[in-house]
Amino acid sequence: MKIANFSIERPVTISMIMVVLLILGFISIPLLRVDLYPNLQIPVAVVSTSWPGASPDEVEQQISKRIESAMATVPNVKEVDSTSQQGSSRVVVRFNYGVDLQQATNDMRDKLDRVRRQLPTDVDTPTVTRIDPNSAPIITLSLSGNMDPVELNRLANDVLQPRLSRLDGVAAVNITGGKKREIDISLDPGKMQAYGLTINQVTQALQSDNTSADAGSVKQGDREFSLHMNGDFLNVNDIGNVPIRLSSGNQIFLKDIATIQDTFAEVTQLARMNGQTSVSLDITKVSDGNTVQVAQNVRNLIPQLQSMLPKTVKITVVSDQSTFINSSINTVLEHTVMGAGLSIIVLYLFLRRIRTTLVIGVVIPISIISTFSLMYFSNQTINTVTLGGLALGLGSLVDFAVVVIESIFRYRNQGHNAKDAAKLGTAEVGTAVMASALSQIAVFAPIAFTQGLATQLFGPLALTVSFSHVAALFGALTLVPMLASRLLPQVDEEEEDDQKPVKWYNLMAKFQRGIHRLNRWYGRLLKWALGHRKTVISATIAMFVASLAMIPLIGFELTPTTDQGQFRVNIQMATGTQLDTTNKVVMQVESIIQKIPEVTTVFTQVGGGGGAFATASTYRGNISVNLVNKSARTRSTDQVVEEVRQKTANIVGAKINVSAVSSSGRFGRGGAPIQVQITGDDPNVMAKIGDMVIQAVSSVKGTRNVQNSADRQIPQYQMTINRDRASQYGLTVGQIVTAVRTAFQGTTATQFRAADNAIDVIVKYPQDFGKQYENLSRMTVAASNGAQVPLLDVVTVTPGVGPAVINRTNQLRTVTIESDLFNANQGKVQQEIQQKLDELPVPDGYTVSLGGQTNDLNDSFKSLGLAMPLAIVLIYIVMASQFESLFSPFIIMFSLPPTFVGAALGLLLTGRSLSINALTGMIMLLGIVVNNAIVLVDYTNQLRKKGLDRNEAILQAGPVRLRPILMTTATTVLAMLPLVIGFGEGAETQAPMATVVAFGLTFSTMVTLVLVPVVYSLFDDFGKYLSRKFKSIFRRKQPVAETNQSV
Repeated sequence: MKIANFSIERPVTISMIMVVLLILGFISIPLLRVDLYPNLQIPVAVVSTSWPGASPDEVEQQISKRIESAMATVPNVKEVDSTSQQGSSRVVVRFNYGVDLQQATNDMRDKLDRVRRQLPTDVDTPTVTRIDPNSAPIITLSLSGNMDPVELNRLANDVLQPRLSRLDGVAAVNITGGKKREIDISLDPGKMQAYGLTINQVTQALQSDNTSADAGSVKQGDREFSLHMNGDFLNVNDIGNVPIRLSSGNQIFLKDIATIQDTFAEVTQLARMNGQTSVSLDITKVSDGNTVQVAQNVRNLIPQLQSMLPKTVKITVVSDQSTFINSSINTVLEHTVMGAGLSIIVLYLFLRRIRTTLVIGVVIPISIISTFSLMYFSNQTINTVTLGGLALGLGSLVDFAVVVIESIFRYRNQGHNAKDAAKLGTAEVGTAVMASALSQIAVFAPIAFTQGLATQLFGPLALTVSFSHVAALFGALTLVPMLASRLLPQVDEEEEDDQKPVKWYNLMAKFQRGIHRLNRWYGRLLKWALGHRKTVISATIAMFVASLAMIPLIGFELTPTTDQGQFRVNIQMATGTQLDTTNKVVMQVESIIQKIPEVTTVFTQVGGGGGAFATASTYRGNISVNLVNKSARTRSTDQVVEEVRQKTANIVGAKINVSAVSSSGRFGRGGAPIQVQITGDDPNVMAKIGDMVIQAVSSVKGTRNVQNSADRQIPQYQMTINRDRASQYGLTVGQIVTAVRTAFQGTTATQFRAADNAIDVIVKYPQDFGKQYENLSRMTVAASNGAQVPLLDVVTVTPGVGPAVINRTNQLRTVTIESDLFNANQGKVQQEIQQKLDELPVPDGYTVSLGGQTNDLNDSFKSLGLAMPLAIVLIYIVMASQFESLFSPFIIMFSLPPTFVGAALGLLLTGRSLSINALTGMIMLLGIVVNNAIVLVDYTNQLRKKGLDRNEAILQAGPVRLRPILMTTATTVLAMLPLVIGFGEGAETQAPMATVVAFGLTFSTMVTLVLVPVVYSLFDDFGKYLSRKFKSIFRRKQPVAETNQSV
C-alpha cells in the first residue's frame, strides 16, 4: 500500500505526525468538559401558571384545559400532560425527537398569547420553560447547628450565597429552609366595615404609594440629566403612613385600620441535617459548565466559608454529582488500563517477542490520546458513555495493528528483510484491515438517522468509537509498518527462546504447543466440515432458533440501574395534617435510618410550599440519605432500601415510599419504573378501576410502594357564588374571591426593599380570623359603593373533599398507579402486569395501559431495532465496495447470525437485561464480528488468485489465518473482561454492552471458523452452477444467432 510504503521510507515524517497528534490530544484533555452522561436535549417544555387560592378543580377547568387545547395545536407535539393543584397549573408538552425546541417554544408562546384572554383576570402570566436535565443541582450544601433558624437563614443569604454565586461556572444558588422575612399588614375587619373599605382599595393604595419611575430628563448647561422619581418605602413606618381615601372624601392612614409588623412568614417547613436544624443551598451550574470542576470549586471554597461562621455552625455536603461522576470515570479508566494490560499479555504469548508486542503497545495510547483531540473539536464531553466507548473499542484498536504485525511477522520469518517484510505484510492485509475499520465505523451511521433517547445517549459513543477507529487505522497502516521495519530483526525461535527465563519459557512453550495442536485439529475439522456441509448449516440454524427461544428468558429495561449509594424516603400523612404531627412521624423514620451502619448523612425536610400563593404541604416530609462508597459496603443500595421499607411498614397513619436514587432517572420521563395510566371522564369510575389495578400490580412479585395518584384528597368547603345575588349588591365575582382569599390566606400587595432583599408585604386579616370556620358567617364583603354585604348572602358553602392533584393526558383525566421494583426485572414485571391488565373488566370509554418509562422503553427499542438492519446493509455496502464483489461480502455476512446466539447466551448467563445499552453493544458487535470473516475470505481469494483450487485454498487459508483470528478475538474479549465483570462505581452502565460484545464475538468466532468456509464453498458451487446454465443457454442460442447473421 502506498501509505505504508511512504511511512516506511519516511520514518521521521510519520514520527512527527504522531508527535503532533499526541500534543493536540494532551492539550485537548484538560479543555474537555466532564460529566456523567452526554448532553441530553430532551424535547419537553412546561407551561407554568399560578392562580393564587384557586382549588384544583378550578385550576383544571379555567386554566389547564384551555392551555392544553392550545398546546395540542403546536406542530410536532407528541403528548400533552397537565397537573392541576391548589393555586397552580403545570402543562407538560412532549415533542417528537429531532424537533427544533427553540422554535417549538416560540410557537407555544404564540399560542399562549392567543389563549391568555380566556384565562381569569387575576391569573399570573403563564411562563414557558424548557426542560434541561443539566439544570438539576450539581451539589447541595447544608448549613446546620444549634442556632435559631432566622440566624441560619441570614448566614446563608449574607455569607454563603454571595460568595458561592461568584464562583466560575455557578449559575444560581437557591436557599431553602429557615425563616423568611415579611411585612404583615393585619386588617381590622370591624374598622374595614365601619369605614366601608374594600381589600382592593387597601392593596391599590399600597401599590400606588410604593413606586419609582424615570421621569424624563433636564438640561443644565451643556449636560443632560435624567430624572428618577424614588417613591419606594424607606422604612416600615412609611407603610403605616400610606393614605387611604374614603368614599366620604375624608382620608385615613393604613395604621388606623391595620397592625403592621416586620416579622417572618408562617413556618411551613422544617429542615435538619443529621438531626440538627439546617438550611440547604442548591447550587446549579451554567449550561456549558464542567460539573466536576464547578463542584470542586465549591468544595475548595467551603473551608474559607466555614472560617467565617460561628463554631457551632457546620457546612455539610448533602449531595454531590461529581463524586459519582469521578468514581464512575475512574472505574472506566481502571477497566481500560486493565483491559489493555491483558491484551498486551495475550499478544506477547502469541508473538513471543517483546519488540513485536511493543509495536502494538505504542499504537494503543497514540490512538486513544488522538481521539481526545477529535472529541474536543466535535464539542463532545468526557463522560462514562464516551469513555466506555473507548474501553469497548480498545480491542478493535489492537485488532488492526495485530493483523498487520502478524502478517509482517510471518514474512520476516520467511527470510525477507525488515523493509520488504513490512511492505509485503501490510499490502497483503491492508484491504482487509480497511474493510474491517470501515465496517465498524459504518454500523454507527444509522444511530445518527434514528431519533429518541438512544440517539441522544449513544450518538456521542458512536462518534468517539469512530474517531478512535480512524486513529487506530491510521496508526496500523503507517506507524506499525514503520516501527516493524526498524524493530523486527530476523531472529530464530531457538535463539530468542534461549534468552528467556526457564519458567517463563516453559509457560510460553506450552502455550505455543497448544496453539500448534489447535491449528492441526482445526485443519482436520475444516476438512470434515467441507465434507458435511448440510450438517454444519443445519446445526447453525438450530443454534439461531435456540437463541430466539432464549429471548423470553431475558429481562428488559430502559437503562441499567446504577448504585449511587443514595436513597430517598417520602412520608405522606393525611392531607391537612399539621406540621408538628408530621414532624413526629418523620423523626421516627429518621431514628430508624440513623441506626443503619452504611449511612453517612441524613438530610430531612418536613412540610414545604406555603407562602402567600400555595397551600402548605405540612402533611409531607422527605429524607435524603447518603451511604458509604460502594467499595466500602457489602450490601447494595436496594438491599438497604428494602430494610428501611420493612422497618417503616408498621408506622401508623403514614404512607412511606422508600426508593433508591439512580442516574437513569434523568432519562425519559422519570418517575417510578412501573406506571399504569387510567383515562376516562368519571372520577368515581376511575377510582374503582384504580382499586382493581392496584390489586393486580401488587400481586406481581417484585413490586413495591404501589400508589394511586388519586388517593390524595383534601378536605374542603365548596363555595359557590350566586352571580344574580352578587350583581344585585353591585359585587363582582373577582371582588368576592379576592375578599375571601385575603381573609383566609392573604395576598401580596407590594414589596419593601431593604438592602438587596425584596420583602413581601402581605395584606391579610388577623391570623385568628382566618383560621376559624365560624368567621365565614360573620364575614362581610365591601361593595364598590361602600355597602357591606354578608358573605353567606352571595355564597353557598358545601362541605366535602376534593382531589389534591388532577392529572390529565392528551386532554383526558388520568389516574396513575405507580410502583417501585425490588430484585425484579422491569421488562418481565411489565409483561406480567400487562397480562393481568388485559383480564380486567374495564368499562367502555375508559382505558388502562402501561405508560411512563414503558413508552420510553418501546420507543427506544423501536429506534434501535430500525438501526440494526440499516447497519447490516451498510456493512454489506462497505465490503462490496472494498472487495469489488457482490458474493464475497454476502459470504462474510453469514458470520452475523451466530453473534445473536452468543449475545443472548451472555445476557442470560450473567443475569443482565436487554436495555438500550445492550442493543447499542449489539450494533457495535455487528461491525466487529465481520473482521474474522473478512480476513479469512480475503486470504482465501488471494490464494485462489495464485492458482490454488477452492478446497485447497480454504484448507490452507483457515490454519494460516487461525492465529491472527485467535489473537484479535482474545485481545478484544480480554480488553472488555473488566467491563463484563462490572465491578466499581457506575460499572452497571457499560456492563451490558461489554457482555453482548464479548460473548457475541467469542461465540461468533468459534462458529465463523467453520461456517464461513462452508458457505464459501456452497456459493462457489452455486456460482459454477449458474455459469454452466448461462453457457448452456448461450450454446442453444448460438445457431440462431448465426442463422440471423447469415440472413
